[in-house]
Amino acid sequence: MAIRIVITDDHAVFRSGLRALLEREDDFEIVGETGSGVDTIKLAEEMEFDILLLDISMPDLSGARVAEALLEKYPALAIIILTMHEHEHYLRELLQIGARGYVLKKSTGTELVQAIRSVFRGDMYVDPSIAGLLVSSYVGKPASKQESGGLQCLTPREKEICRLLALGFTNSEAAEKLFISLRTVEAHRGNIMAKLDLKTRAELVRFAIDNGLLRSD
Repeated sequence: MAIRIVITDDHAVFRSGLRALLEREDDFEIVGETGSGVDTIKLAEEMEFDILLLDISMPDLSGARVAEALLEKYPALAIIILTMHEHEHYLRELLQIGARGYVLKKSTGTELVQAIRSVFRGDMYVDPSIAGLLVSSYVGKPASKQESGGLQCLTPREKEICRLLALGFTNSEAAEKLFISLRTVEAHRGNIMAKLDLKTRAELVRFAIDNGLLRSD
């Protein structure tokens, strides 16, 4: 079954290049593209698709407003923000709205393909290159009791796994990186979600950001 993708970006040349890149993948199908937020909302009313690649800066509605409108009506829609903006507040705002991926336009095609597949599986994906920027405002900031307690309840291994999952790694990719079994990663992930009372990957990402787990080494 092909992954049905819609591209929203106000630059036609960029959309054309992105379409050509993604159509190389046998399991991807570009079912639509638009140059405005309003047209994207209309398109969603006319057809079903799995993934929306959405720019932030557009001439009519911003990506944030488009995401809000679509997710209110179609909560299962997977939105990946594809943007040039590396600022922390954009990432925070879009994750809070419910976007499930955030990829920089300067990223490689391989990273975008990975993001699409991760999000389609139900995971989150955050561009690894933005990790250092995410925690810049938290360096030296005292953690609240809730934040500190939450972080302290995790073992060193759970912190490692939490960080990798927040960066967009799948369970199997985290297992490979840490040289442990997939079953071990799944067990740790379950423990992390239970200890922190988290229900979704988005909540895990926000916890990782708020507690400095994405800080570059």
